[in-house]
Amino acid sequence: MAAIKYIVKSVEKKRLASIYLRFVSSNDINIWVSIPLKVYPEYWSNKKEGFINKIAYDDLFTEAEKIGIEKELNDLRSFILSQYNESAKTGFTLNREWLKSVIDKYFNKQVVVKENLNQYITRFIKEIESGERLYTHNDKTKRYEKGSIKNFKGFQVQFDLYQSEKRVKLNFDSITLDFYDLFVKHFIKKDYSANTIGKHVARLKTIMRCSKDEGLHTSQEFERKKFKTMKEKVENIYLTEKEVGLMQSFDFSKLTPEQIVIMQENGITNINHLDIARDVFLVGVYTAQRFSDFSKIKPENIQNRQGGLKIISLIQQKTGERVIIPIRPELDVILNKYGYRLPKVFEQKINKAIKVIGSILDINEPTLIEETKGGFKVKKTVPKYDLIKTHTARRTGCTLMYLAGVPTIDIMKISGHKTEREFLNYIKVGKEETAINLSKHPYFLGNNLKLVM
Repeated sequence: MAAIKYIVKSVEKKRLASIYLRFVSSNDINIWVSIPLKVYPEYWSNKKEGFINKIAYDDLFTEAEKIGIEKELNDLRSFILSQYNESAKTGFTLNREWLKSVIDKYFNKQVVVKENLNQYITRFIKEIESGERLYTHNDKTKRYEKGSIKNFKGFQVQFDLYQSEKRVKLNFDSITLDFYDLFVKHFIKKDYSANTIGKHVARLKTIMRCSKDEGLHTSQEFERKKFKTMKEKVENIYLTEKEVGLMQSFDFSKLTPEQIVIMQENGITNINHLDIARDVFLVGVYTAQRFSDFSKIKPENIQNRQGGLKIISLIQQKTGERVIIPIRPELDVILNKYGYRLPKVFEQKINKAIKVIGSILDINEPTLIEETKGGFKVKKTVPKYDLIKTHTARRTGCTLMYLAGVPTIDIMKISGHKTEREFLNYIKVGKEETAINLSKHPYFLGNNLKLVM
């Protein structure tokens, strides 16, 4: 007994998605083919194999369009089953090619050459740049951030370079486990870290999922466990309260000749650049926000509350969550210096300058790091300042609040972390620091009761 089912796979509810036709029969036949009809996933129920009952019709999708699509689906089902019954009388091979030819016959279309993988990657990047293509996170539809767009462009460069060096042209059906092994080895030979390789694999998997949802292929290889997005732990540091205080109080106009040499050797010729970088970094520490959020603080984000309390109210770019941050005196001094609107700066330049500042201030505690290079684990010791970057500010802010005894749940409301487990994995607190912090707790201070001898 043959049956036809209609399914929509896309998770992007507000973007038209292809309908898949699934042909099944009692003799273990299970064939999937996309058909040239599209619907909005939010109006479709795979359980019902049709539209949901309550649809908010508008200019983009009318009731007439819904009725028309339903008629097409019913007529197509009848047509395929009749063709199947006719063909079964004479004997034939039931496969995907046969089913696709019947569907094309119904729609009276010539077989169209589909977009290949490289063409799709180019279109994908254009659409995320323009905002035409969105993504869904925590049930919210959002535009791709500049950083994500940059990462996809970087992936395309590496993907093109791989094809050029291997003298191959890859298509959707080329993305197999064999390809994965060769792709990873290609990066290992170039001494790329595991995290960098993992990011390129992640971009490819995203592109393969999206193109599959759009009916361009039916490949499943990239979803297998062995086609993994490799990742290794990165040594993320935080600055101590003493180091933050040293950075806050340092007067860059009083640099020694030796310190000026350090600055110039790193390509920084203007002391003002160090001053701005320090201030921007400290705003990140005192707000515990990401660079994409704290670097864009404006006067409109500053609000006054009863009792002279000042707060920063902003919506996090990555999560879309509103957070409210009390302004401590040190933070107010910095913000007031710039009229509560920080200078426009590039993250890359801050990352470079803050390392120089760390070197000048002798934040050089030897720090052991471990990374994978050329497929081998490599351990080395670097000065602490070499690991400072803009995100260190956010991690420092969260960690120092935790060590100061601020309740975890309160810190999470400022940082935007969703779960306590996620937060505790994020902050950098060692066992010794935890013990020191606990020693100040009333439990460990004791109750001064005398033991009965």
